[in-house]
Amino acid sequence: MATIRVGSVSLYFQTWGAGDPLMMVHGLGMSSELWRHQVPVFSRRYRMIAVDLRGFGRSDRPSEAGAYLIARLAADVAAIARHLGIERMHYLGTSMGGFVGLELALSEPRLCRSLVLCHTSPRMSMPREILEARVKALRETSMEEYGRMVATQALAAPVDPDLFDWLVKQIAANDRRAYTQVLTEGLSGFDVTSRLASIGIRALVVVGELDRVIRPEEGRELASRIANAQLATIPRSGHLSYAERPEEFNAAVLRFLDGADRDT
Repeated sequence: MATIRVGSVSLYFQTWGAGDPLMMVHGLGMSSELWRHQVPVFSRRYRMIAVDLRGFGRSDRPSEAGAYLIARLAADVAAIARHLGIERMHYLGTSMGGFVGLELALSEPRLCRSLVLCHTSPRMSMPREILEARVKALRETSMEEYGRMVATQALAAPVDPDLFDWLVKQIAANDRRAYTQVLTEGLSGFDVTSRLASIGIRALVVVGELDRVIRPEEGRELASRIANAQLATIPRSGHLSYAERPEEFNAAVLRFLDGADRDT
């Protein structure tokens, strides 16, 4: 567990294991605590680094305009890598963390040895009805009520009640102002569709068969636009396959990383 400063912002991250570095980046409303099903498995083979993006977890929550643009978040991740002396790393990001990974691959391609892009898209593609419901709930309800709405949208049926309660707790712990700023300002204009053809890094795109937040067809499009990408579909999973179906998720990611290790 450690922090670094990037400009005026303090960023928190955790590390586990040893070996080649594997950077892990969470999605909207989550933190480095997300990877409870991956740490015991991945840390046997990799040096895992899990960040709290600015605005989340134990990192600072700036409020100035533009503080949460995806390019800013990607620069933060690169700064953590440099701080740790990392020249090349595997990158795994989910949802918004996938946006960050795409931006990082475009802005700092030499840093990324491979990309694992989970439950994500080349653009901000959350269905309008889900986005509008979230913005309205952030204005009108408690963060716990908001967390229950997000968990209902994100998890595939039948829902594990312990997982549901855990996810609600994670979302409810967020700062409402920072969360709203990220959702409405940081994510709203993200679209790298026209730039994807320039990504030459080996990539794995992971989709949940039943994902309603970022639909599987968005992930399939993403995989089709990156020249050296594979697609893995996690059956019976919603937006959180790493928590809903961790054994299948971990197996798919490790198979990919095995291949990437052999080829690079």
